[in-house]
This record gives sequence, structure tokens and C-alpha cells, in this order.
Amino acid sequence: MAELFRAGRGPVTLILWAISFMNLIDVYFLSNWLPTVMRDAGYSPGMAVLVGTLLQTGGVIGTLMLGWFIERFGFVRVLLACFCVGAVCVGMIGGVAHVQLWLFVAVFASGFCIVGGQPAVNALAGNYYPTALRSTGIGWSLGIGRVGSVIGPLVGGQMIALGWSNVALFHAAAAPVACSALLVVVLAWARREKGGMVRTA
Repeated sequence: MAELFRAGRGPVTLILWAISFMNLIDVYFLSNWLPTVMRDAGYSPGMAVLVGTLLQTGGVIGTLMLGWFIERFGFVRVLLACFCVGAVCVGMIGGVAHVQLWLFVAVFASGFCIVGGQPAVNALAGNYYPTALRSTGIGWSLGIGRVGSVIGPLVGGQMIALGWSNVALFHAAAAPVACSALLVVVLAWARREKGGMVRTA
């Protein structure tokens, strides 16, 4: 693990960890609580499950399509656009929950950008580290991210228990995705300062 911080790799390693941490907060918050929140908003249990399924469907399609975009535009441009759009869409969910069509669009786009964005972050880590360190780099990035996967549902549950409105709840949920977008910008700057080992933009 110490090799991840040698030869000038430390700053990028920490940024990759932070991106995974922030993104997985939202992935697991939405995966765990979205059907419950939709049911509490007045939807039938079947419709609430459908909304949750739509999130994962967006994630599958995002996983498949983002690779194509990354090949053409690079990691930084694609992930920055992805997380910016994801932050807007997550923030919209509470406000459009009463309009089924817009709810479906917001949830699908959130899944596309956030759930689909995580494999792209993993690929970025694999592309950054030399071959001998790739499995270690990806493993530690995901390991740190898993802390976020625990925190997201816990904090979300506490906010729901405290009676946060759906609008406020999803506005708060948009914050980690916005942080991921900011961290992608910091990553691009850090790589430029070091001279760049891989094509991140």
C-alpha cells in the first residue's frame, strides 16, 4: 500500500479515494432509501420498487455507455460532466416526486451518472497506476469508498428519522456528488502539475 504514495502518486491516490468515498455515499443512500422515500411520498409499494429498479437500470446503461465516451473524450471531461449532471438530477428527485415522468427521468439519469460512474472511477484508478500496482490501487480506492457506502445509508436514515422533507433530503444527497465533480477538477490539476502519466483529459 505504501507504493501508492511513492513516486509522487500520493496526491492522486488521496483524490481517487475521496471520489470513491463521496460517490459511494450516494450510490448506497439511493439504493437503500429511494424505494422507502417514494413509498412514503404516496406511491404504491410496486411503484416504489420500480423507481428503485430504474436507478439500477440507469447504472447498467451508464456503465456500458460511459466507457465509449471515455475512449473519445477522456476520463476528466466525462466524469466531470457525469457528476455535475448527477448532482443536479439527485437534487431534483424530491422536488419532482409528484410528477411521475420527471421523477423517472431524474432517477434514471441519477443512476446513469452515479451508479454508472463508479466503474469509470475504478477504471481511472486502474489506468493511473503502473501494472504492478493496479490491483492494489483499485482495491484501496474501493475499500475507502466502502466506508462511504456504510455512512450514506446511516446518515440518510437519520435524516429521515428527523423528519427532513423529501426536497431537503435530496438536496443534501446532491452534495457528495457535487464534491465528486469538484474532486475531478482537482485531480486534473494534480495530474497536470505532475506532468501526467495517463490520459485523464
